[in-house]
Amino acid sequence: MINVVRSIEPPVSLQSVAICNYIEALANYKEDRERFPKPERPPTYRDSDILVAFDECFYSKCYLTEQKYENSWAMDIDHFVSKNEKPELRYVWGNLYPADHKANMMKPRRMPEGGYLDPCMEEDDVETAILYGLSVDGEEPAFKARNSEDTKAINTAKLLNYLHNGDDQESQKNTVHLRFLIRKKYVEVLNAIIHWRDAEAEEDKFQAEIELRRLLSRKASFTALIRSIRPVQRLPKDFLD
Repeated sequence: MINVVRSIEPPVSLQSVAICNYIEALANYKEDRERFPKPERPPTYRDSDILVAFDECFYSKCYLTEQKYENSWAMDIDHFVSKNEKPELRYVWGNLYPADHKANMMKPRRMPEGGYLDPCMEEDDVETAILYGLSVDGEEPAFKARNSEDTKAINTAKLLNYLHNGDDQESQKNTVHLRFLIRKKYVEVLNAIIHWRDAEAEEDKFQAEIELRRLLSRKASFTALIRSIRPVQRLPKDFLD
């Protein structure tokens, strides 16, 4: 996971009259169910302006696994706090996140006690609160809370381990393609580092550096995991944006 700066203004479609009226009616219903009827939900919130905003803020990546897509149209819209737990947050911009379909289906429907780290909250620094790691062959992603007393970090690391590796035969099969993509990126980065180190001509060195910066960018896939490997950590610090 990486920290994300979400656009302050919500997409226009989330500010429609129908949605605003629904949120108000839902609040009335929750306050007095005998007096107010349960409101009907507006049409789907999967509008293009939301997906465009996801592309800009989340770089077309799943906020949980960092799997990158051509655009956010290929992903689900996940609710950080489940809409079953808090239906009033169904259309709230700060509760909507782009997620890979498999990750979205595997994520528990209820928030664990203590909650998860929110990559859009400045106080929840997901890049430092979680330790990211890959095996020497790039096939075993691993996550651990840096602070053993940080409940949100512990819950988040547990979720990420499950989404990347599974915990039984079915979920392990369900996550095998994700691990394949991570290993593919891992090999690509190692080869790019070798190419950069071996380049002798100034122009070749420069081109190799450009490619490395692209692969290690926050906009690239699996940023946190790839930046955790030792060969990347030995690169000049300014290679990382």
